Amino acid sequence: MKAHRALVIVCLAAACDTSTGGNNGIDAGEPDAKKFEDAPPVVEGQFTLSGRTYERGLGGETAVSGVTLEVYASSDESKVIKSAMSNQAGEFSMTIMTTGPLDGYILAKKTGYVDVYMYPTEPFEENFTDAAINMITPSNKDFLNSLAGGMQMPGMGLVGLQVRDAAGNPVMGATVSSNPASGAYKYTGSNGLPASGATSTSMDGVAFMFNVPTNAPVMVTASKSGLTFKAHPIKARGDKMTVTSVTE
Repeated sequence: MKAHRALVIVCLAAACDTSTGGNNGIDAGEPDAKKFEDAPPVVEGQFTLSGRTYERGLGGETAVSGVTLEVYASSDESKVIKSAMSNQAGEFSMTIMTTGPLDGYILAKKTGYVDVYMYPTEPFEENFTDAAINMITPSNKDFLNSLAGGMQMPGMGLVGLQVRDAAGNPVMGATVSSNPASGAYKYTGSNGLPASGATSTSMDGVAFMFNVPTNAPVMVTASKSGLTFKAHPIKARGDKMTVTSVTE
C-alpha cells in the first residue's frame, strides 16, 4: 500500500489579523516519510487520520479547539463517513473503516473561520498522523487576496497549494495551472508572503489559484523544466478555501 506522503496540508497563507496579532503562514507539515515511523500499524480495512488545528500569528501558533473535521467520499458529498472535533490542544484523530482506497476529502469548519476543504494527491488508504490544519478567518482571507492581487470575486473558489518533488520537498521556480482555468495564479515572495508580482513558486513551493470554477471537478498540476508533475482533481466551493499539493 502507498504511504500518503502528502496529505496536502498546504493551509492558508500570509495575512494579518488584529484578533490574533499577526501574520498567518502556510504550513505544509513535514513532507517526508518520517511522520509514519510512529504511526499505528495499518490494519486491513481501516486507516487513521490525525493531526492538529491551529492559527498562526506573528507570535507563533495558537491551537484552535472545537474545529469539526469531517471525512467525505467525493462520490457522495451528502454523507459524512467519519467526524471528529479538535480538543483544547487542537488535536484530533479518527479511524476510517474502508473496503479499499477512499477517493475523498476532509472538511475542517468552525464558526468564525473559513471552511477548509483538504484534498489528498491520491485516494486515502494509509495512516496519516501529522495533519497540520491552519485555520483562517474571513478577514485574513480577504487580506490574502489583497496582498496577492488575486481580484477574487464573490461566489468563486480559492485554492492554496504547495508544489513538491518526488522526495516531498518544496519546489522553487514552478508554475501552477488548472483545467478549467482559474482567473489568476499567484505565488509567495522571498519573505513568504503572497506577492502580486511573483511569477513562480519561491522556496516554500506555495501557490494560489483565484476565481476557480466552482462545484465541478478541477484538475490541478504544475510545471517546471526537468520535472513532471501529476495532475489530480479537486473541487472548489464558492467563498471557501480548498487546499492540496501537487507532486511528481
